[in-house]
Amino acid sequence: MAKDQNLWNRILRNALALPGVAIDRDEYLRSALRNDCTPEELSRAIEYRPAVVVSRERIDKIASAAINYHTATVTSLSTLTGLPGGPAIVASIPADLAQYYFHVFALSQKLAYLYGFPDLRDKNARLTDEAADMLTLFVGVMMGARVASNVLRDISRDLAVQVAKKVPTKTLTRTLYYPIVRQVATRIGLDLSKSNVTRTLGRFIPLVGGIVSGAVTYAAFYPGARRLQKTLHRQMDLLGANPDQMPDTGDVLPPSDEHLERLAMQALVNMALMDDDAREKKLAYLQKQVAHTTLPLEEQQQLVAAYQEAQTFKTDFADFQDDPVSSSQLVRRLVDVMRLGGQISVSAKIYLNKICRELGYSPRDVDEFLKE
Repeated sequence: MAKDQNLWNRILRNALALPGVAIDRDEYLRSALRNDCTPEELSRAIEYRPAVVVSRERIDKIASAAINYHTATVTSLSTLTGLPGGPAIVASIPADLAQYYFHVFALSQKLAYLYGFPDLRDKNARLTDEAADMLTLFVGVMMGARVASNVLRDISRDLAVQVAKKVPTKTLTRTLYYPIVRQVATRIGLDLSKSNVTRTLGRFIPLVGGIVSGAVTYAAFYPGARRLQKTLHRQMDLLGANPDQMPDTGDVLPPSDEHLERLAMQALVNMALMDDDAREKKLAYLQKQVAHTTLPLEEQQQLVAAYQEAQTFKTDFADFQDDPVSSSQLVRRLVDVMRLGGQISVSAKIYLNKICRELGYSPRDVDEFLKE
């Protein structure tokens, strides 16, 4: 699993280092919408989001045009680099992957901005680690990873709470969603390991190699891009179109990240106290986990102290029940704590099963978590 995740991380770093991969949200929207808006409307679209002034149908058409452009470009390039004796044949495999994901990332940003996401770049116009996580999720959606779609749904829901009027500046933090991002990265790396064999063999077939490479690229890029577009289109409802009203996210607003983080950390402390094995490892794990939350420093220290003083918490996981992404992340972190001691204790298994029942998981689901 680590090997697959590292493969994706290497490709991600190389592609993000290419010039022009970071898309300026304001500049792109100004260019994409200039024929559909008055200057005043264009300013509102940039300040809020395109759906404020542009119809859904028009946004979909602009998105389709972007998909067609990037599909044609990346397919043509892939066909050329796939030809024997073509440009830089010795390095054609990494070059092909880099150019492929350059277009994946560029298109993903454009689609995200069209459908209401804030700028993924920092104040220095660079794509941050958080932006890399978001791009990993976009690629996961393109490859059909359901968990990636669920995370995007939850992020859109979080944005809807933040977005009272203007586009929020905080999109994704490396706290609640990061373990899921790692899971998606592993899935992408595994798929790449499998598919790259086919693409490499294709290059050894005279002339046909380039055609095979281009066809495989088209078959992966275009349907994936459409899948991402449809996912972002559906989630546009969460952000709404009227900047003067809070979007409708249901009768009850979702619990805050901080609330879920608190519950998760309390559960981790409880799990760590199920037995006395590997106390130093568990303490280090808890300290690392709590440091990545958005909880106040004093509360972080209290959680660590609770473990050191063998203080357990009474927890209610009702707020996790309708959130499959956060639920699965919580269970995986609990399993991580269980494994720190080597052999998993009976009391730890009982506690895990209790929580899983509350979250709606079956005994078979629990077995799958333990096998991962």
